[in-house]
Amino acid sequence: MEQEEKKDVESRIIEAAKQVFVRKGFESATMGDIAAEAGIGRTSLNYYFRNKEMLFEAILGNLMGMILPNIDQIAEANSSYPEKVKKIVELYLQMIRANELVPLFVVNEFQRDPQHLFRAVLKDPQRIQPIIKLRRFVEDEMEKGNVRKMPIVDLVSTFISLVIFPFLIRRPLTDIFLEGKDSEFDAFLDRRAEFVYGIVVHLLNPENE
Repeated sequence: MEQEEKKDVESRIIEAAKQVFVRKGFESATMGDIAAEAGIGRTSLNYYFRNKEMLFEAILGNLMGMILPNIDQIAEANSSYPEKVKKIVELYLQMIRANELVPLFVVNEFQRDPQHLFRAVLKDPQRIQPIIKLRRFVEDEMEKGNVRKMPIVDLVSTFISLVIFPFLIRRPLTDIFLEGKDSEFDAFLDRRAEFVYGIVVHLLNPENE
């Protein structure tokens, strides 16, 4: 099998697993469900992924592969914190817009078994180094007085809420406030990056302490 064709099938399987995990939950989902969703046989599925755990880790690896290298570049860049904030907001919104099932998938898994998610992420500790590096940058900026001092958990939870929550309530948000039009939701997301950026920069402004 050609390498390109193999990658295409793997991508299709991973996307099918996301769909099934969101719809049925990790615990209730079966390899048969995922094979059917991907439009392949069980034997073919087992050739690529032997069990659900491998698929779960592949999904996380896929997502972290999209985010973390860019986070590392942002953390290392010789730029001000407002510029870093802008790039991070744009990065996360782009990633989620391309993978709209991800927020629900992650939230469901946190509710079901948060340790499962942590174990999968920490299987390769190096993967979270860019996030640790970015945290240190923010804490250094706080110590220098360039950024308002606050618990990091307050900053992170606020940022995640601003970025992820609209995707979790996409349908009611669209139906009630956007005339039921998906095109209006897309336009809302087009404006969202600048809106979130403004809130986070205002929150971090040391003059607002």
